[in-house]
Amino acid sequence: MPGETTFVDEREAANRAAREHIERLRQRLEAGQSEIARQRASVSGTREHISGIQRWIEHSNQQLGEERARRGGESRHEDDSDAVGGD
Repeated sequence: MPGETTFVDEREAANRAAREHIERLRQRLEAGQSEIARQRASVSGTREHISGIQRWIEHSNQQLGEERARRGGESRHEDDSDAVGGD
């Protein structure tokens, strides 16, 4: 019964190939999931960094506004004293 042996061998080879293919797919899936997790962590870190930069910019703008207001107030006082002294 050589025909039966060949059929069984072919079926075993097909099953082995299917198992190997499934194992490779599982490995690729696991690697893909790990990569997605890594990228999510990277995005999260980037968002935190951008949030920190945004807070720093807002704080700097506030300080600059206060400094401009202070200097604006000083220059007005200086202008007033010049006008009084010029009389």
